[in-house]
Amino acid sequence: MSRVAKPRGAEAFEERYRGLFGVRWPELAAALTAPADRVAFDAGGAEPYYLDSASILAARALELPAEGRILDACAAPGGKSLVIASRMGPLARLVSNELSADRRRRLRDALDRHLGAEARGRVEVWGRDAASLCRAIPEAFEAILLDAPCSSERHVMADPAALAEWTAARFRSLAQRQWALLSSALIMLKAGGCLVYSTCALSPEENDGVVARAAARYGASLRFDRPEYPGPGEAEETEYGISILPDRAGGAGPLYVARMLKLEGR
Repeated sequence: MSRVAKPRGAEAFEERYRGLFGVRWPELAAALTAPADRVAFDAGGAEPYYLDSASILAARALELPAEGRILDACAAPGGKSLVIASRMGPLARLVSNELSADRRRRLRDALDRHLGAEARGRVEVWGRDAASLCRAIPEAFEAILLDAPCSSERHVMADPAALAEWTAARFRSLAQRQWALLSSALIMLKAGGCLVYSTCALSPEENDGVVARAAARYGASLRFDRPEYPGPGEAEETEYGISILPDRAGGAGPLYVARMLKLEGR
């Protein structure tokens, strides 16, 4: 029996996202192909680091402890780690974890170049798989940022080769990986701690869809606390978080952010 070929390429991509966003899609697509809204962030190092203004929001949404360990679970290229490290108190330490060796080199370079010396001395770089790390160190961190690998449609649209190979299997397989990462992160989070889950994906399956699985499995031990968006334009509320899309947020994003607190005694 022959297998039916899955829709692939720019036409399938267009059909998928026009179906999600309807008449809004042409305006959003134009904003996604325009230059990103990058701003300079000063983390105390030799030079500022440039990143999407929405990424700063995701890192700032994480409630940091006065002391103890913080995890940036998928940290490369390093911008969000810089924001966290520049905010953490003198008794706190940050673990910036990145599985890919090549991306881990970029992460170290970003920390070395852009972070002040005192804070840099309190940042460790790990190369572990965050989806299985919970087996070794459950309840090890007071706060966790999980900026999960995602569909990154803005980058797909800018890369003709990636767009030509796009299929719906991409966001479906990524959603499974994201769930494994989030489930592990929740196991590694101490009671009373804060976890921020974020992606730069447009697909609801990778955003609220993943967080909904956490709510179903761990709901009794979690409190969801939607972060505020102080930037230009507006963020859009979703069931569990907020979505920052460039056509309505002054060019920032795309970024999805959900914040959850792990309750004591649950």
